[in-house]
Amino acid sequence: MFTAPRFTLGLTLALAIGLAACADDDEVTAPRPAPSFSASARADQPTPLDLIEQDYDAGLIDRNNANRYRGYAVLAPIRLPAKYRTAAIGKDATWSMVQLAKDFDQLSATTQAEILELQADGFGNLKDTFISSHFVLHYTTQGNDAVPAIDGNGNGIPDFIDVAAQSWEDIWNREVGQLGYPAPKGTPAQKFHVYYKQLPYYGYAMPTNVELLATSPVAYGTASAYIVIENDFYGFPRNDEDVTGAELIRSGALKATQAHEFMHALQFNINVYGSGWLMESHATWAEDAVYDHINDWHWYINRFLATPDYPLFSRYLYGAAFFHNWLTETRGVDLARQIWLAHRTQSASSAIRNVAFGGSWEGIKDFAGVQYLLDISDFTTDGASVIPLPRNFIRATHSTYPVSVTLGASTNRLANRAPWGLGSNFVEFIASQTGAITIAFDGTDGFAWRTYVVATPKAGGPDVVFPITLDGASAGSLTIGNFGTRWSKVTLMPNIADTPGAEVPYAYSAAVQ
Repeated sequence: MFTAPRFTLGLTLALAIGLAACADDDEVTAPRPAPSFSASARADQPTPLDLIEQDYDAGLIDRNNANRYRGYAVLAPIRLPAKYRTAAIGKDATWSMVQLAKDFDQLSATTQAEILELQADGFGNLKDTFISSHFVLHYTTQGNDAVPAIDGNGNGIPDFIDVAAQSWEDIWNREVGQLGYPAPKGTPAQKFHVYYKQLPYYGYAMPTNVELLATSPVAYGTASAYIVIENDFYGFPRNDEDVTGAELIRSGALKATQAHEFMHALQFNINVYGSGWLMESHATWAEDAVYDHINDWHWYINRFLATPDYPLFSRYLYGAAFFHNWLTETRGVDLARQIWLAHRTQSASSAIRNVAFGGSWEGIKDFAGVQYLLDISDFTTDGASVIPLPRNFIRATHSTYPVSVTLGASTNRLANRAPWGLGSNFVEFIASQTGAITIAFDGTDGFAWRTYVVATPKAGGPDVVFPITLDGASAGSLTIGNFGTRWSKVTLMPNIADTPGAEVPYAYSAAVQ
């Protein structure tokens, strides 16, 4: 039996950057720092929209100014107040644009007029068009918004637009034709419009004609959309198609962004009032579902893996595509669509629990080992990537024995980094001597502890996962032979397979004989 001491939320955790909780999921216990729906690709530097959303959430700016600034951030950044200007490259401005669209009818006439004028000015110079089977592409070869002018095949169309147009039809065929998502509202009777502009973001999908259809049991409504895409991607991170990042036509970034933003347009026809976490993590999953070889989404995985102790829905939303990849690889690719369809009448967490796990969170116990071992195809069977390898957060590493550790409770100054509900820890034991290693675990009573040990072979080959059987007091032990001869290390993985729990303390020990 392990009795938890009293504790409070650690300050370090409360101020963490880059998390996005499902605001509609009241059954999920989660840390609630300011959301970062548009966070920069590889750094913790906030984007203008991050700063705007934080101030709006804190009541420092009103609805009219928040939405005016949202418009400035994507269409006229120079007009932003100085405190909201940063040099960060943002992943996606969609979530803020969704808020703008939902708020629009509540704005003052003056603010509405200014936003409409911003949009007219922002797109008015895109005089050139290319029409494909399902899309109308608006672009220019002049000024700051110019797409690369290279026309290698001499057809009179910039190669960037040739690539974009073909990509759009490939995306339509994959996401609508093969994966079965409902086409964007208003299509295919009308073609879908896309605009190419210089942006401090990869792109965004803008809802239009938002209709609220129900408020209970969850908010549910639909919207049509248009999409805005960065005009050249110069200075954006490289990927496995843009292997140097200096290509004149950044086709990889272009394709991945279009696959991501088009999934947003499909989501809007399912439920434009959906969870921001599900919206972005699922759209990032779609990049890989359409273009598995590009792997641009790998840039976000380390920020997700850095917080295995947090609840799933409070972890970095773009990197949470890892979770969706695991679900669809183990339970079928259609699961992602089924979750979104369920999200019309269920919260995001309930939709995932019910559709993916049959109404219980028990199945998520396997995800801890999947994270630690990077056990999805992108990291186990696909080729090497130009993007640096992922790194797991290791709670502690031990190499001298015996070991006996009791995690104290978190304090106002320091988080203990123990698991929240739907969270995990990784504790490594390095083989510095040989024999049989016995690992014991004792978790705070009353939580859904599920505990495993991963044994890593010394001579290579697959890791082996062993469960620790816990008694009614959440305590148990496991002995593994050949430590130091067959196994180079073993890793304890305690996790909580349900939503209750916040930084739940536990104790562990290890001895070699």
